[in-house]
This record gives sequence, C-alpha cells and structure tokens, in this order.
Amino acid sequence: MPALSSAATSPPGPREGWWVLAATTWVQVLCSGGMLLVPTLAPQIAAAFGVATNLVGLQVSLLYGVAMLASLQSAVVARRLGGCRASQLAMALVMAGCLMALLGTPLALLATTLLLGLAYGLTSPAAAELLTRFTPAERRNLVYSIKQTGVPLGGVLAGLMAPPLAAIWNWQAAFLAVGTACLFTLLLLQLRRAFWDATRDASVRMQGGGSLTVLHRSRAMLWLGAAGFCLSAAQLSLLSFAVAYMVEELLLTLVAAGAVISMVHVAGVTGRLLWGALADRLRASLPVLFGLAAGITLVFLLLALLSGSLPIWLTIALMVVAGATAVGWNGVYLAEVARRCEPGEVGEATAAVLVLTYMGVLVGPALFSLIVWQSDSYAVGFLLPTATGALAVFCLLRCARSSRAVDVDG
Repeated sequence: MPALSSAATSPPGPREGWWVLAATTWVQVLCSGGMLLVPTLAPQIAAAFGVATNLVGLQVSLLYGVAMLASLQSAVVARRLGGCRASQLAMALVMAGCLMALLGTPLALLATTLLLGLAYGLTSPAAAELLTRFTPAERRNLVYSIKQTGVPLGGVLAGLMAPPLAAIWNWQAAFLAVGTACLFTLLLLQLRRAFWDATRDASVRMQGGGSLTVLHRSRAMLWLGAAGFCLSAAQLSLLSFAVAYMVEELLLTLVAAGAVISMVHVAGVTGRLLWGALADRLRASLPVLFGLAAGITLVFLLLALLSGSLPIWLTIALMVVAGATAVGWNGVYLAEVARRCEPGEVGEATAAVLVLTYMGVLVGPALFSLIVWQSDSYAVGFLLPTATGALAVFCLLRCARSSRAVDVDG
C-alpha cells in the first residue's frame, strides 16, 4: 500500500462532500442520458442506421449486458485509478460512444453500445469510492439516494433534450450535445482529481472472478445481491411495459400514457430522496428496504388482480406508487452495501452486487414479455414483479439472518 499524501490524511470538510456528491450525480446523469439516446430517438436512429426499430430496442439489453460484465473488474479500475479518474474515464467512454454514433452504420451502433455499457458499468463503483470517503455515515443513505437520482434524471435529460434537437437539426445533434457535456465534465473533474484520488492504490491487481469474490466471502452480501436482482427485475418490468399497458389495456392515448410515465419517473426520484432521508432518520437502511420490497409486492398484486375493475384514476395512482417504490429503492440499497463492507472495499462490493442487479435488468423484461405473450395480458404480467418483490423480502431476511450468524460466531 503506497504511503498516503497529506491530502489523503487530512479530514475533508462538509463542502468537499457536497462537491463530490454533485460531481458523481452529474456523471451518473450523463451516463444514463447517453445510454437512453438510442431508445429515445429509435425511429430516427433505425432509419439512419438501416435497421428495424425493434432491433434498436435490443440495444438497451446489450448495453446492460456489457455493463454487467464491466462491473466484474470496474471496482479494481476505480481503486487503481481513483474514483475521480475512473469517473473521467467513464466520461471519455460516453464521449467516444457519442462520436461513434455519428458514423451512422450498424457497426458504429454496436461500438456505441459497447462503449456506453463500459461507461455505465464503471460509474457506480467509481462514485462509491468517493462517496464513502467524503460522506459522514449518518448522511450516507440520503447522499447515495441523491446520487442515484442521476439515473431517472438522465432519462428526463434524454427525453427533454433529444427530440427537440432532432426536430430542429438532426438526431446527431443530441449525441453531439451529450458528448460535449462529457468533455467539459471530464475537464472540470481534473481540478479536484489530485485531492479526491489521493488514496488510490496502483498496486491492486485484477482477479479472475473479479468483484464476485466479495459474494463468495460474505453470505450476507450474496443475499443482498440476490435482493438487488429481484428489485431490479421489478423496476425494469414497470418501466419497460407501463406505456404499452396503459395504451393497449387501459386505452389511454400515447400522450396521456407519456404523461403518466413521466409522473412515475418523478415519483421514483422523489422516492429515492424520501427513503434515503427516512433510512438516515432511523439510522438503519435494511428496515426501509424491507418496507419497499413489501410495498412493491402489494402494489403490483393490486395492479395484476384489480386494474381491470378499478377506475382509471386509481390505476394511475397505483402506477405512481409503483414508481415511488420499484424505482425508488436504489439509493438506500447501495448505502446498505457500503455499510456492510470495509471502506477500502466499497467499490468492489458495489460492483459485485451490481453484477446481479444488471442480471435482473436483463431477465425481468424478458420474462415479462414471455408472460404477456402466453397470457395476452399486461395485467397478468404484473404478477412477475409481484413475485420478485416477495422474493426480495425473502432474500433480505436471509441477509439479516446471515449477518446475525456472523455476529454470533465473531
């Protein structure tokens, strides 16, 4: 372990912590917004690249698959380079992906997807390295929740920016805008890089199993990762099929369904902040996660069994509640991951559980599609997030019991 500089050993002030939070949240916004550009501009992208629109939709699944694989070693990258330098690398990857998209060929689209997936897999472990050092433990749940609002805010950025730019100029303008923002962010991060990365350890080496060794060493962390798999499957089931459900079964117009899904995203952002504040107030994040998993189970069960007989306004209200719970769990979850490991291993632990979380992102929508195909009903499909919410409760119970067993043995 290299000797620490005076910058590393001097305690950071509270203002520095807020700057770290602002930087990591903005990096998350740009990564999330960049990865959603193709789905947001799907018709124009499909025409420009000469592929079918439904094939463009597969880009998201491939992107998350790449992010999942990148997470295996991203924690090592963050520890070797430092969280700030790793964030700069993520910005460079997003910028390169946006530039590749301008070529307008299917091969360029594949390269864009690979680059954005690598960037997305790197952001959370890099942020975890910084936030753990610069955030007091009593504010960790709220801080992580604020940082995780960068994911839905990236969706808002893509939704509000990309279509107008494509209408005024062309679809390339949206990629240029995100790429330019990443370049300026990369340069601004350089101003604090030396101080923020003072504890980086260049001697860390990659391992064959990558970050998954954390799950092997800690049964509690393994069950926590399994809970993340279940919760992410519920989240993506909602976000992937909510509009289709409202248009095809509730018979709402596409504009009305778009307004409702915006409310769902806003509820997710609000929920992340409220649940983080509540966990800090209780000084415990696991009970909040239990409550969220139980809430997910209940709200999707109501949607599955009663949505056809409920008034439209009440069904929409349930969708918004689903957004607050199924989209609002991430910040408290990552704070719990950070709480359960040594500060020097937080990036590695974050990357390990994110591998399972990304698996849930891939599996959830695929199973939901299969259920809808077999049943010809989106309402029946909501039984899937009902089941994964219940499984998340079970996984969290096993996590808590594993922790108690370790405490007794210790």
